[in-house]
Amino acid sequence: MKEHSDQEELLNYLFDGQPQLLAPPMTAWLSSSRRFTTFVATYRDKIRKKLYTAHDHESLLDLQLELETAYLMLQERPLSVRYEPQQSEQARAPDFAVTYTTSLTFLVEVTRLRADPQSSLVESEDSNSIASLGARRLTDAICSKLGQLQPQRSNVLIVGVEALRLTQHDLRDTMLRLQQRAERNDETLLQRHRFRDRADFFRHYQRLSEILVRRSRLQSDEPTVVWVNPQAKHPLPSKVRTALYHSQTIQVPS
Repeated sequence: MKEHSDQEELLNYLFDGQPQLLAPPMTAWLSSSRRFTTFVATYRDKIRKKLYTAHDHESLLDLQLELETAYLMLQERPLSVRYEPQQSEQARAPDFAVTYTTSLTFLVEVTRLRADPQSSLVESEDSNSIASLGARRLTDAICSKLGQLQPQRSNVLIVGVEALRLTQHDLRDTMLRLQQRAERNDETLLQRHRFRDRADFFRHYQRLSEILVRRSRLQSDEPTVVWVNPQAKHPLPSKVRTALYHSQTIQVPS
């Protein structure tokens, strides 16, 4: 009874008893996970502030993916999660610091490819056009996050997608083309994402350990698509990778 009362208190604090897009999933996650309840209680002020500064539907969906990622990682017993470590006004910081047992801490950044306002037009085009648009949007999303990756740590980027159908081959080709553009000193790429030059790009690129792409609304029949950076300065150990991958394939209660 006390546990249920604590969850009700958290929900009332977060949502003020008002209907909100994230209230149903948060209720389900709190009910099904004691570890997530502890996480939310620890960061309740931060989460409440995010809820009340997310002024549109897309921003709320971004936050839902962020919180769902925390929920999923906390289903793996070896993983513990801190929310927005090293956050400051002077520098962008990753969303999560995740510790595997007590042996290693890695950083996780979460982003979502927002709904494309031209999606209805894209659906009428051939599959190559759709794949090309998806690759461009994914490239922009990845590059926009490279500046938040921290040195001397493993950094993982989790990308949530709504309708893009990405395969392992697609993701590998997207990353290869991105690397080739940077190697050619593609000014459009470098200037668009505020890299000083090719060396500056690769300084950040080598901090990226790997990318996981998954549906924003996780489904058990759709595996996570993964790319491991062969140039990463700090790759994830295999046992840590196994726990992280498994967390992103768990069916989410709703």
